[in-house]
Amino acid sequence: MRFDFSEEEINEMYGMYQNALKEIQEQVERVVEELIEKSRTIQYELVIKVSIASLEYYNETLKKTELQALKDWQEGAVSFSKIMDKLSAGENAVNRGKELETQIEEEIQSWRSLDTSELSGIDTTNMKCETEDFEEIKQIITQFIDGLNEMQNGYSGTLENCKDENGIYIAIEPVIMQSIAIVIQGFGQGINESYLKLAQEFETRSQAVKALGAETTQTIASRSQSFVSDSISELREQMRRILD
Repeated sequence: MRFDFSEEEINEMYGMYQNALKEIQEQVERVVEELIEKSRTIQYELVIKVSIASLEYYNETLKKTELQALKDWQEGAVSFSKIMDKLSAGENAVNRGKELETQIEEEIQSWRSLDTSELSGIDTTNMKCETEDFEEIKQIITQFIDGLNEMQNGYSGTLENCKDENGIYIAIEPVIMQSIAIVIQGFGQGINESYLKLAQEFETRSQAVKALGAETTQTIASRSQSFVSDSISELREQMRRILD
């Protein structure tokens, strides 16, 4: 396996990690903003709680977990610095790697926070939330998770090709894959409680509609039977009069 520790190759390798983080940040920000927009439109408390949970994940948890993933990688057995030490890559390569890791940490720290005040000010007096709205919310979240899975698969394939060309990508692969995986898991955990309450509410509504439908059907059937019985009785009475 070929190992090229030139500055150009090191820059490209770390650039892939930076691009992955940028995509993650943008995708999470996008799904949070979509959920916030649904809260503005629907003005339903349980939807607002889902949006608040997603917002808290973006503002607090995302940055913290990505910084921790970076730190764990730096201290792990397959960090770039450790691979360079083992392969005697040279002081210039080691220093450049450290510079880029510091830059990446600063970039994560600089991710902007989204405003939380708007959600707390939404008036729920005239809320309107139909089943279609819940389905749209479910679709927003599903598409987000599917997008992250596609992203993970895409980077996995790209990294395999890069490793064939230059073995240094072995070092960056774990942290890129971990960075995506922790968002797939973390976002779901972050909104889990509030989303389950919303889903249960619509499940309850669905059961109520089914029960109402069954009751309505039974009532219609009963009335139809009564109508038929009355009609038959009336017809018999008419026939009796004619025959008499």
